[in-house]
Amino acid sequence: MLITDKKVTDYINSLYKPKNIFLEALRAQAEKDKIPIILRDTETLLSVLLEIKRPKRILEIGTAIGYSAIYFAYLMPDAHITTLELKEKMQRKALLNIKEAGFADRIKIILGDALETLSCFNDEEPYDFIFIDGAKGHYKDIFDSCLKIAKPGTVIVSDNILYRAMIASDDYLDNRRNKTIVNRMREYLKYITAMPNIATSVLAVGDGVAISVVKEIK
Repeated sequence: MLITDKKVTDYINSLYKPKNIFLEALRAQAEKDKIPIILRDTETLLSVLLEIKRPKRILEIGTAIGYSAIYFAYLMPDAHITTLELKEKMQRKALLNIKEAGFADRIKIILGDALETLSCFNDEEPYDFIFIDGAKGHYKDIFDSCLKIAKPGTVIVSDNILYRAMIASDDYLDNRRNKTIVNRMREYLKYITAMPNIATSVLAVGDGVAISVVKEIK
């Protein structure tokens, strides 16, 4: 389910240029194996945000095969990236890809539940840029945990927040099992757009992206 008109999406995707041959091949493999990675237009948006912010410390929730972490590393050569992954199988694949890309010294993968891992980050130096792409039903708790390791000016990007358009309307709900995720994501978007210390914009890019900037830590 596309969240925008197919012709518009196809046109935008026609403007997409891979960062390099390695990432082009990795994207092709992920799509062949049906492993979810950032969509093309989401990748382009992230590239602009990173160029504006120029972060030194990046945190990612949800590694998968390591595509986005490797993309960040190519784009920001001075940045160190920490990425959290729940599934050991994905972690192993990501480690191989990261090593092959030559970024084993700049990308650290932590295996385990994101919320449990984040609870141990209290003494961590704040992050400049945080990308949330983990369990959709837990975005609110993840966001709150991320605020503890953020600082004024930190950019937090939440991916897949329109969830194949189901968040916008029950007319797009594909099965009852997704209702809990849909309700939680709706609560999450209401939450982050109402926070007085956070500026948030919700965009119909990719599968939906929320861009939040921390104005102050409370």
